[in-house]
Amino acid sequence: MLATAAPRLRAAAAGLSLPAPVRARFVGLPIRRPALHASLRLRASAAAAPPAKEGAEEMGFQEMAAGTRRRYYMLGGKGGVGKTSCAASLAVRFANNGHPTLVVSTDPAHSLSDSFAQDLSGGALVQVEGPEAPLFALEINPEKAREEFRTATQKNGGTGVKDFMDGMGLGMLAEQLGELKLGELLDTPPPGLDEAIAISKVIQFLEAQEYSMFSRIVFDTAPTGHTLRLLSLPDFLDASIGKILKLRSKIASATSAIKSVFGQEVQQQDAANKLEQLRERMVKVRELFRDTESTEFIIVTIPTVMAISESARLHLSLKKESVPVKRLIVNQILPPSSSDCKFCAIKRKDQTRALDVIRNDPELMGLNIIQAPLVDMEIRGVPALKFLGDIVWK
Repeated sequence: MLATAAPRLRAAAAGLSLPAPVRARFVGLPIRRPALHASLRLRASAAAAPPAKEGAEEMGFQEMAAGTRRRYYMLGGKGGVGKTSCAASLAVRFANNGHPTLVVSTDPAHSLSDSFAQDLSGGALVQVEGPEAPLFALEINPEKAREEFRTATQKNGGTGVKDFMDGMGLGMLAEQLGELKLGELLDTPPPGLDEAIAISKVIQFLEAQEYSMFSRIVFDTAPTGHTLRLLSLPDFLDASIGKILKLRSKIASATSAIKSVFGQEVQQQDAANKLEQLRERMVKVRELFRDTESTEFIIVTIPTVMAISESARLHLSLKKESVPVKRLIVNQILPPSSSDCKFCAIKRKDQTRALDVIRNDPELMGLNIIQAPLVDMEIRGVPALKFLGDIVWK
């Protein structure tokens, strides 16, 4: 049976505070400081964790933490496999290794607040108390971001599409642009747009000088389906927006004089600029996913055949989109035990069989496999996340 390791977690919790010199670097940042979270029962499995890694030594945490150039780590996979705990523990691990770190949730069903035992809602940067280097968290509200997107295409309570096309000087051609599915894009955003806007907003934040000190950015992404749609969305937007701008450019010279007379030139140019800005941000999202020098997508799964099959499909899709993937976290592995109950023995056999499937799967066998142990309670709060991170991220 699983034992407890309260002494190890209490030791991890001792003395965690943010040095004053580090705090001074963040004066002026628009942050909301959290209240100290309540003390928690901190217990986890005392049994030795299974071998944490399979593969080359250079694929360990030291390789992830090496260098000062900014790096992005995106954790994704099937819902309910522990992506948030893994992402939060990685962020704490980076911070405790001297990297000013930002962890961002783009999942519509946020759980970063629960993981850190702090209120991170509201769409503002929140400082996480405890790690040795600055750690900030951000839960982006996708519904709010989508509403901002709709508002940007509307005026005076209009319908969005008609107002937008009028602003572009293309109102008379709106019906002929049905093939671009503009109405669906603006009035009923397609699945994945929430996450794309969320990531593009993060990129916007990071373009400001005051955010340049973050050397590690960890994304807790939405479940597999949303992530796969997200990967193809920038191409769709790029093509659609490109067609609109190209069409506007062709007719702009012929209508310029008329628009100037009626005073609509500035308004129409503003609409075009906003659309071009959206297009540029979507291109940045695509480039961020595909940048092999600074970005890595880490797949999180659990040792069941169903979850592994979905992970294999995810990796195949990521490869098609040229998204770099090196690591596969297999979470909730039963720790070694000298004596098993009947249930644990059966479960262990199932997990062993699932791990064999990974080792023989053509999509997964080449990845660096990280085994994360099953613990006997929720990992919640910085001390518990540090405990988990020390086990997983070696």
